[in-house]
Amino acid sequence: MDTTFGDLLDGAWTHLGGATMHAHPQLGGDITAMAKDACRSLTARLARCAEDFARADDIAQPIHEASRLLTRLGGHTSAAAAAHPLALHLRAASTSWGAAADMLATHFTRRGDAPRSDWAAVISDEQVRDGLLSEVADHALALVAVMDRSGMTRDLDTQTACSLLRSSALRCTSRTGDGASLRAVPLNEPPWPPQPVPQEAQTPHELSAGVIDGSDALRALCHRPQEFSPRQWQRTALAASVITGIAAKSLTQLTRRCYELNPHRQQALGKALQQATDVVQQANAEWKGVRQAWHGQAAAGPLSASVREQHLDQTAVRLGRLLYDNPTWTPARQDRAPLKAPAAIAPGTADMVPMTRAVLHAFEGLAVVAERDRQDVRHVLRVDTGQPGRGRLLAAYEQLGSPKTRASLALSEAILLAAPAELRDELWQDIRLLELRRGEPLDGAASERAASLRRLKALVTGAGDEHSRLDLSAASRMGIVSLPSPSSPPPPRRQGGRLR
Repeated sequence: MDTTFGDLLDGAWTHLGGATMHAHPQLGGDITAMAKDACRSLTARLARCAEDFARADDIAQPIHEASRLLTRLGGHTSAAAAAHPLALHLRAASTSWGAAADMLATHFTRRGDAPRSDWAAVISDEQVRDGLLSEVADHALALVAVMDRSGMTRDLDTQTACSLLRSSALRCTSRTGDGASLRAVPLNEPPWPPQPVPQEAQTPHELSAGVIDGSDALRALCHRPQEFSPRQWQRTALAASVITGIAAKSLTQLTRRCYELNPHRQQALGKALQQATDVVQQANAEWKGVRQAWHGQAAAGPLSASVREQHLDQTAVRLGRLLYDNPTWTPARQDRAPLKAPAAIAPGTADMVPMTRAVLHAFEGLAVVAERDRQDVRHVLRVDTGQPGRGRLLAAYEQLGSPKTRASLALSEAILLAAPAELRDELWQDIRLLELRRGEPLDGAASERAASLRRLKALVTGAGDEHSRLDLSAASRMGIVSLPSPSSPPPPRRQGGRLR
C-alpha cells in the first residue's frame, strides 16, 4: 500500500508519545543537549511546512525563531546521550516531518511555482492548508510539553522558545481545517507499467480497485513530460471510446436494476444514474469523433504500447469484466460475452457501489487525459499547418472540452445514495478528493460547485431523503478545468487513508 502524508504524521505522533514517556527532569546535561538539538531540527521542519506549503508566514515566523533559540546547546555530547530514547524519539519525529515535507514537495516544481500532479490542487486548497497548519501547531504544542517534562526549560533560551511555540497564533490554529484530505496525499512518483490482469475471476471490489489505480496512474502521467505521435493519439482515442462505451452500458444496466428494485415510485438513485448515463454517452460520442478524425491521418505500422496505453487497456478490461458475463473478458473477439443481467451485477442497492465508483474514477481520469491531449494536439497543429484533416481534428478535440462535471456529480450522488450508512463517510472522502483534484471551476461556478458539494455531504447522513436531490442543471454549465500550465501562479498566500 502506498505511503501517504497521514502515515508520516502517525509516525511523528508515535515518536512524540515515546519522547513524552522518556522525558523527566533528572536527565543529564549531555542528554538534554542532544534532545535540544533534536527539538531544533523538528521545529525547523515544522516551520518549513507552514511556510512552503501553507504560505503562512505568521505561523512559520515564531517557529523559526524558536528553532534558532534552540541551537544554543549546553553540556557535552556522547554516544550514550545520542542513543538515549528521548533523543532518538525526537530525532525520529523530526525525520517523519522532514519526509512529510519532501512528500508534499514532489507535487510542485523545484521553485514551487507550478504543479507536478493534480494533488497540488489538494495541497493548495484553503481548508487543506488550514489542516496542515493545525498539524504543525499541534506538534509544536506537544513538543513544548516534552521540553517542559524533560527539564530543558531551565535555561532562558528554551523558555523563550517554548513561549513562542505557545503563541496565540499557534494555539488558535490548532484543530482546524481539512485534515482528512491532507492525510490522503501520496508521494508523487512516476507510474510503473501495470501488472498483468489476473486470468482468474476477481470480485467487483477487486476490479473496482484496479480501475481506480489505473485511473490514478493515467492522471499522474498527464502531468509528466511526454511526446506522443499521431498513432498514439489515435490509439488513446480508441481506448477511451471503448472505456466510455463500457461505462455507459454499465450505467444503463444499473439504472434498469434500480427501477427493478423500486418499480412503483420515483427514486433519486435512478435519476442520478440516468443523468450520469446521458453525459457518459456524450463523452463516448466525442471520443469516437476524435478516433474518426484521425482515420487515415496516422501512418500505419507497429506501435509499442506506452505506459499510458497499458493503463488504458487494463482499465477497459477491468470495467468490461464488471459488465460482461465472462470473468476473463477482454475486447478481443474470442473473449466476447453477453452483458450480465442487471440482477447479477447488483443483487441489492449496495452492490451498485463498486461499479459506480469504478465508472466515476475512470470518467474523471479520462477527463484529465482529454484535456492533456487537447492541449498537445492543438499545440502541434498550430505549428504543423499542413497536417491533412487539420480542421476536422481541431474540431473533434474541441468537442472533448464540453462540460462534464454534471456526470461526476451525478455519479457521486448515486454512490452515496446506494452505499450502506457505515461506508458513506469513507466514500464521501474519496469523492471530496476527486473534487479537489479537479482544481478550481471555471466561469464563476465556484459557488454552484460549493452548493453541490454541501448537498453531497448532506447525503452522508441523510441519503434517504428523495425530495432534496442535487440541482444538476446548474452543474451542467460547469466546464472541465484545464490542467495548469508551467506558468501557473503558486498557491494563494494565507490570509491571517486512499480508499481501496
